[in-house]
Amino acid sequence: MKPCVAAGARTDEIVMRDDAQKLDRLPEDRATACDESNDLVSRPKQVAMPDFGVVVYESKHAPGFVGELKDNYAKFHLVIAGHARWESGGRSHLLGPNTLTHISPGVPHRQHDLPNDPVTLYGIHYRPELLSPELSDALGSSGLLSLDLASGQVNQARQVRALFQEMLFEQDTPRLGWKMVLCSRLADLAVLTLRSTRRAAGDDPLSLQGGQDSVARVASYAARLKSRFYRSETLDTAAHAAGLSRRRFTDLFRQVTGQPWRKYVQQLRLEHAHKLLSQTEKSVTAVAFECGFDDLSHFHHSFKEAYDCTPLDYREKARRKAKV
Repeated sequence: MKPCVAAGARTDEIVMRDDAQKLDRLPEDRATACDESNDLVSRPKQVAMPDFGVVVYESKHAPGFVGELKDNYAKFHLVIAGHARWESGGRSHLLGPNTLTHISPGVPHRQHDLPNDPVTLYGIHYRPELLSPELSDALGSSGLLSLDLASGQVNQARQVRALFQEMLFEQDTPRLGWKMVLCSRLADLAVLTLRSTRRAAGDDPLSLQGGQDSVARVASYAARLKSRFYRSETLDTAAHAAGLSRRRFTDLFRQVTGQPWRKYVQQLRLEHAHKLLSQTEKSVTAVAFECGFDDLSHFHHSFKEAYDCTPLDYREKARRKAKV
């Protein structure tokens, strides 16, 4: 059946629409493979630096990828797939999925993917002056830094991925303040990287050391929890952080602390709320949020159950006591 042509319509427009329909009927996997092959690079990707000083990008490597670089900007890389060897300053780093790297400006380095296992990574190029001098100097002194985010000592893969994902989203859908968000998340990533590096090196007294037995790992986790109780965390993620099954972690946590995990977290949150209510003028809503309570009514109920009074009543009692 011939297509119906409206009066005055041009037949070449119909031909173009028919051709487009034929293209739409191409097998999806064929089209995807074609698109992906066009995106592959065999040399380091050149990405323009915007005026405000930070850019996020994806780089999919072709087999045989190699590059020798010395940049005038700093950069983070997060490997998503594949394996590579990067060399700098006489040291060699093997990179794989969930490896985070940082390279300081002016540091010569060589990259080459392993045979038949090309890398896909996300990169962040930035000007060091966007960070505070403290962070910039600490990262700058590291040369080429490499972190295995999935290791027991670091265990930050999910958090780092989330930072990259948020930065990509903000960059791709620019809204009011998106540039500021990118700069802020860059600082978050810098802090996380430096703290994780110290933890992996054993400089963090609360780190989980490789080779520790299960009880020691849970004890170290419990110690860290005292400064992280406000985070939204589940029992499953807590067990994963200690490298144990849920059941094993639950048993050992009770053995180490004398309390179930949920009760221990709740106690830390309420103790901090107790402190904020007596020592600050922050609102009850703010106190609840800062202590990790997502629901205000749950905070009221938990506080009253623990201290036999409401948060506001406790604040008033603390004020009267301070005046005596």
